[in-house]
Amino acid sequence: MFSNDSPILKSLIYLVLAISAALMITLAIVNDGSANDDHLEVSYLILAKGKILAHTDCWQCYHPKLYHQTVAKLWTTFEITSKENRILLAQLLNAFVGIFTLVIGLFFILGQPFNRLVQLLSFSMVAFNPRFIAIHAQATNDAFLIFFGTLMIYALYFFLKKKSPRFFFLLLFASILAGATKGNSFILMTGVVVVFLLKIISMQDLKFLIGKNYLGSLLIFVGVNFLAVGYFGGYFDNYQKHGHPFQYNTPVSELPDFLEKTNFRRPGVQSIASGYFTFRFFDMIKNPKITNEYGDNYPLHRTSVWSQLYGRSHFIYFDNWPAGKWQSNDPTIMNVGRVALILALIPSILFLIGLFKDLKMWWKLFTERSFNFLNENSDWMFSIFNLGFLAFIILFTAVGRDYSFMKIIYLFPGILAATILLLKGFDLAINFLKKSKIGFSIFQMSIFVLLIFYIIPILNLIRKLGSV
Repeated sequence: MFSNDSPILKSLIYLVLAISAALMITLAIVNDGSANDDHLEVSYLILAKGKILAHTDCWQCYHPKLYHQTVAKLWTTFEITSKENRILLAQLLNAFVGIFTLVIGLFFILGQPFNRLVQLLSFSMVAFNPRFIAIHAQATNDAFLIFFGTLMIYALYFFLKKKSPRFFFLLLFASILAGATKGNSFILMTGVVVVFLLKIISMQDLKFLIGKNYLGSLLIFVGVNFLAVGYFGGYFDNYQKHGHPFQYNTPVSELPDFLEKTNFRRPGVQSIASGYFTFRFFDMIKNPKITNEYGDNYPLHRTSVWSQLYGRSHFIYFDNWPAGKWQSNDPTIMNVGRVALILALIPSILFLIGLFKDLKMWWKLFTERSFNFLNENSDWMFSIFNLGFLAFIILFTAVGRDYSFMKIIYLFPGILAATILLLKGFDLAINFLKKSKIGFSIFQMSIFVLLIFYIIPILNLIRKLGSV
């Protein structure tokens, strides 16, 4: 279809951005206020009470309030009073935030040392990801955290390359806003701290220079975030009132047994073996959506973490939620979803290949005890965030155990780091297949069909939401 560096490829990358932006904006316009969770209630209560809310005031009130306060402020600034227009503004805000996230990702990808075809395929996988588009058409705080997380990783990457104060202060600014948006921003902050510590160890750089070396930057980063995020994120207040900085609205349990299956609330992780050492691919093809209810009537893949993350990522109707028009029983659309789940094995395998390449690099570090590669380039830092989010989702689903904890959107704040794995995987595949014109063409066509089958259910959802 295309040679690796065809001049048209860069134009196609910008076209992908435009189409993705159009899909997010259109879906945000027609969405009826449906969302994974009701975050608009928090903004309404902020307007009504005129003060910071307690975590017990509503179901989603335990979150830091940056997104909710921003929405409430926009409502009052533009004197928006109707329910419909308030919903529209809150959703459009997230759609444009999603576009900004993609723009950062695009600039980052175009600057990486991969040919244009690898860049196009990798960016398309992110820009057309059904769950990425869906979450940016809903009025939740996830879009803000995804944007600030992307900005943090972007700024850190260029700070390591150029050691410029402007990138350090951009990192610091994004980190504070991330912390004021959602609690799992601490995965990102921890990643930054680990990166700085490794650089200090590798370079033995113990000078204290703000924004110009790693020790000074680390101390400033930790100190400012502790004070600013602790205050603006409400963590100090939580600790003072409840004895711990984090609040959550869903019960958690003890860790599951390794083999013995037990249920907690709506069955999710029943045991370590069944939750983390399974991939229920054929059950997903048979049942390409979740059953959102208590009891024993649920597909087997609902109890497998990797199956849930996979399905939710590649088919917009897989979540079977929010209730109403975001659900579908259309046999044709279900078959489209099945094809997407089958074809999505290709980029998923390439993603894992990229991950294993990184793990091999770290294994060499620990076996040879050599930190030299930490000073050769900055690419290794992405592994810190990828492994951090991987560890988070394992721990989070193990203590939550309810299947609703298995959301791919929890990993999206680290999407820029994950994109590096896609770039590496696609680069390996294309270099391997370029000797075979037929194989190369089949590979490109398979990815093209997958992207089309991502978009068809999204267009179907837009049509349903837009109908009276």
